[in-house]
Amino acid sequence: MGEVFKLPLFPVYLADYLGATVMVILAFYALIYARRLTRLEPKNILWEYFFWFSMVMVIFSISRGMGHLLPYVLRLAHLPELWAVLDPYSGGLNTIALCGVAILTLYYHSTAVLIDRAKNDAFSLEIANDRLRVAHADLSRLNQTLEQQVEERTLDLRLSEEKFRGFFEGSKDMIYFCDATGKLSDINESGLRLLGVERRQDIVGQPLAEFFLNRQRGAQYRALLNADGQVKDFEVEFVGREDGPLYLMITASAVMDRAGALRGYQGIAKDLTHFKKIMEQLVHSEKMTSVGQLAAGVAHEINTPLGIILGYAQLLEEDFPEQSEVHETLQVIEKQAKICRRIVADLLNFSRQTQEHNKLYGDLNQCLEEVLAIVNHTLNMDHIFIHRCLAENLPKTCFDNERMRQVFVNLLTNAHHAIGSEGIIGVWSRWYEESGQIEIIIGDSGSGIPPDRLGRIFDPFYTTKGVGKGTGLGLSVSFGIIQDHNGRIEVKSPPLEAELVALDMHTTFHIFLPIISPGQEKEQ
Repeated sequence: MGEVFKLPLFPVYLADYLGATVMVILAFYALIYARRLTRLEPKNILWEYFFWFSMVMVIFSISRGMGHLLPYVLRLAHLPELWAVLDPYSGGLNTIALCGVAILTLYYHSTAVLIDRAKNDAFSLEIANDRLRVAHADLSRLNQTLEQQVEERTLDLRLSEEKFRGFFEGSKDMIYFCDATGKLSDINESGLRLLGVERRQDIVGQPLAEFFLNRQRGAQYRALLNADGQVKDFEVEFVGREDGPLYLMITASAVMDRAGALRGYQGIAKDLTHFKKIMEQLVHSEKMTSVGQLAAGVAHEINTPLGIILGYAQLLEEDFPEQSEVHETLQVIEKQAKICRRIVADLLNFSRQTQEHNKLYGDLNQCLEEVLAIVNHTLNMDHIFIHRCLAENLPKTCFDNERMRQVFVNLLTNAHHAIGSEGIIGVWSRWYEESGQIEIIIGDSGSGIPPDRLGRIFDPFYTTKGVGKGTGLGLSVSFGIIQDHNGRIEVKSPPLEAELVALDMHTTFHIFLPIISPGQEKEQ
């Protein structure tokens, strides 16, 4: 071993050893560098060629390096004969590597073309750089005012967005947006409250036409939008609210893009429900005032001759025996005259309903109980059960006890006639501290009121009863009495509240009266 290191060619062997090692290291480094180039520009053919060339050179350097290093190692390990076995493989691997280099060179024979293409790319890049320098100069000139313009535009856009958002969310009217198919894409909080929806995501994506109570009106709305691009003051009734009908007046327009294609619709809907109720009440009040004046004149004109007829009929009855035909005829005349007198009395009560009456501070529950005690026997005879649900600690208020009894009697009598026999009459009293109102509900399990008759139910002389069973003034008089108490009366057939539906109520009358103290009554 010591003799090996004393050979005169030791520096040559050392250089060969170190050279083989450096060759392997450089080959691997070239491969890694070529791999990075291919990752940076995967479509660059030149870098791909360098990568595969470096791969072959790694194989060649390993084979060549091992051919130089392994003999020294085997000689030092006293196994020189093993190298004689491995030497042909090392030479064959060298040959394969050199062939690979030749094949790669032939495969990438267009290297010169690639270099020219690279030069062209470089020239193109230089032209692009020149253009960029020119553009940079232009941008530098614009940049002096661009930031200021951007800030001004951004401020304008922010203010515009804030104005729109404030108008959108703060408006008391329903503001909505639809896509080109008519489906809702956005709606404000007022719209959600009007439609009785809690969350926006529960309604977005639904067609607006589904909320039209009358589908024909919905088709007319879409037809006008498609034909004219807008609709103005379009009145329609919506569904979806539990406390009654929802009347809206819609003003909408189509939204187009720059190419003139339809993007969607936008609109504002005003709630006309309260306005319509007020108008109906005004019309009804005017109608009742006119009818009351007419009724008063007719009643006074009829009352005198009617009293004479009734008096003479009673006097003539005394002149004939009770079992005679004349006596029976006179009794018929007396009976019909009394019916006429009752009708005249109703007419007079109807005409006097706006006059001043005696309003005292009292308990409506007590007034209800007194009336129920009077009608209870009659109802029991027809097997009609009374369901009471009167609020405890109901606040007292100022009201005319006799006239309020008349209202309750009228409503209970109507409920009795609606049921006939074997049914339930429900009576509820409630009070609402927030609104300062008392609500009285009287319902029945009768056949209900058809929708086409609900609008006329409080009209004077309108009745659904048979001949001789009613004059059609009961509800009109009740309406006037409640109105004189600064309240309102409503009818629902069928009712919407679950409690009323569960009790099988088909028609309910709701009386709302303000809670008035004795001091406030004088101000009313």
